[in-house]
Amino acid sequence: MNTKDNQRVRLTKRLLRESIIKLLGKQTIYDITVSQLCEDAGINRSTFYKYYNNIREIYEEIEQEALSAGASCIASVNVHDKGSIIQQVEVLLSHIRDNSALYTLLLENSAEGDFPYKLIEGTVGKITDMHELMPGNMHVYAEYCSLFVVSGSLSIIRKWLSSGMNESPRELAELILNIATGKIGFRI
Repeated sequence: MNTKDNQRVRLTKRLLRESIIKLLGKQTIYDITVSQLCEDAGINRSTFYKYYNNIREIYEEIEQEALSAGASCIASVNVHDKGSIIQQVEVLLSHIRDNSALYTLLLENSAEGDFPYKLIEGTVGKITDMHELMPGNMHVYAEYCSLFVVSGSLSIIRKWLSSGMNESPRELAELILNIATGKIGFRI
């Protein structure tokens, strides 16, 4: 395949991705038809079927790219260094902020409902699911603690996105870490 063909393939796939993201702002993945997607992207159905079997495949590619980008934001975290954790979560949150329209759609339109948890598990979950950071007698509860922190982090990120991202990524990263480590809590 020559360079011109490669460029054409990339352009076609980019147009389809942009169109599906645009359409997801108005309807669910299940309501989007191939005809509607092709019309919005300005391509014909045969071109669509040359690269994809169904709309779900495009959506899964978009999800996978977002998950990979999120994971790479946090890849070099040192879980034994609070500064490193905050810095890497800040990088992740900056990436989410810079791509807020995409992440808002993915978090709210996840076809199976699992994208939000995949994102958090693959990123913040890397930090919180570290048994060696817990006191010896608490290892038995590590999975529960991780689930709590992951779910809480997801809720914080969703709220942050939906309320206009008024806090900086640094502030939010510090908040998540302080809640996760028990530095911020409720008095009962």
